[in-house]
Amino acid sequence: MVSRMANPKSRSTNTRRIWAATATAAAVVAVTVGVVAFNPSKPLNAKAPTAAAADAGQALQDSVSALRTGNYTFTRTGAGFIADIQQGTVALPAGASIRHTGTFAVARTGSATRLQYLLHVQPELHDQYRQYWRKNTTPAQARKIDKIYEQLDGRNWVRADERKLADAAAVDEQSGLDVMAQLPTVKQPDATGAGALITAVTSAQRSGNVITGTLDATGQDPFLQQAFGDAAYLYGPAAKAMSYRATLDDQGRLTEVTVTMPDEITSQPAEPVEPTPPLVIGISDYGLTKAPAIPATIKGELTADAYELLARDTD
Repeated sequence: MVSRMANPKSRSTNTRRIWAATATAAAVVAVTVGVVAFNPSKPLNAKAPTAAAADAGQALQDSVSALRTGNYTFTRTGAGFIADIQQGTVALPAGASIRHTGTFAVARTGSATRLQYLLHVQPELHDQYRQYWRKNTTPAQARKIDKIYEQLDGRNWVRADERKLADAAAVDEQSGLDVMAQLPTVKQPDATGAGALITAVTSAQRSGNVITGTLDATGQDPFLQQAFGDAAYLYGPAAKAMSYRATLDDQGRLTEVTVTMPDEITSQPAEPVEPTPPLVIGISDYGLTKAPAIPATIKGELTADAYELLARDTD
């Protein structure tokens, strides 16, 4: 096992505000939906929704059902550092891939999974930690760890086990894996996070192919927690009524959803703050997306020690 020595430097990844702060040093997971305002068991208020509002809510629910086909391309920004996605390609059951940054990506074709990952997020920290282990472990340990750092250098692709990656992310430590999107499966084909957003919607109005309204970002859905951090803490009551804008194509499929962040962060003293960028999910190429190609050059397979390092690489 890798020695659990004190790390030479620590970083926190608990909220999207902290992720956003560190992002300046680095390149910048079946959908069951229910609109609260249209759910009799969880009424938004005492009044029943109008027919137009009900129609808008139903259209919004229907718009994400197209994701169940498991064939689409998507992007995601404003979700906080690694949770942002430069491009996701989903062509189930053949395969899927998700690229977060230039140095963080995961791909699956058939049963083969490949990972591209930069330990410690930033190249300079990667090198500092690598030197630290070389100086503070035995020669045999240093050789094993050095091989892991060579594999997980943000350039190489390595064979990985999805279950072991998930287990590493679940360790009660801090890891970049914690906010990497999981590859979709036939049973859970939505990797975009759009389904979770629609589940959180509390009101909807439609004009043409555009639906607007509010959503409650304080739910415990894993994606909501990943995208917004502790929204109630950050934004106070405003977190329960965030504005969104959804655009549908002519077939009623969701092509983009944007969530606007509140103007004020209530978890800190009142002072001027830079506006928080909106969360934007874009979806395209329904039914046209091709399965990703497995990278030609593979730098071996991750060892048990590698998964242990991955479980705490941003501590």
